[in-house]
Amino acid sequence: MSGTVNTSVEMANLALAHLKEAPIRDFDFSSVASRWFRNHYAAHRDAYLAMHDWDFATELVNLAAETERPPFRWTYQYKIPSDSLRMPQQTVNGEAGGSIIPFEVVGQRIMTDQPPPFPLRHIRRVLREAEFAPLFVHGFSLFLAAGCAHAITGKNSRAEALRQAARETFDQAGTFDAMQGTPLPMIDLEIVTDR
Repeated sequence: MSGTVNTSVEMANLALAHLKEAPIRDFDFSSVASRWFRNHYAAHRDAYLAMHDWDFATELVNLAAETERPPFRWTYQYKIPSDSLRMPQQTVNGEAGGSIIPFEVVGQRIMTDQPPPFPLRHIRRVLREAEFAPLFVHGFSLFLAAGCAHAITGKNSRAEALRQAARETFDQAGTFDAMQGTPLPMIDLEIVTDR
């Protein structure tokens, strides 16, 4: 599945189109918009990627245990991949109906009793815009537009309208994205009702 943009500047220009602003040529210092994207694009991209288990950003890896053991509570520790943005629920062998693997993130390590290798399913940082799925592109362009709206247009009302559109698009894109493949089971949480 190929994306609909090839560069970060194309992605930024989609956001500017939502604002009815002129496109930019680069993330330089030639305009308010160029400066905003130069300073904020990467952080917004990573945040939007981390918000959902996007299929195109999901990666499966087997992690080797580190030789040093955790000081207490857990038996093994694993180094988190440097491009990891979020780790959703983990199951044995990554199976949709598999047993849930208890783990804790401490700093840049995963602590667990799961013996090696640790079957990690994580959301990775995607740097090539050509890998972005079309629904992600649409939602992310609105998310970017909402983020830069006040700085570029000075209009709070426009920023709020774009935030609402971004939320609705995110919900819709996330739903369609989640419908691909077999979904992982939901975790049943024990909720205390007596207070």
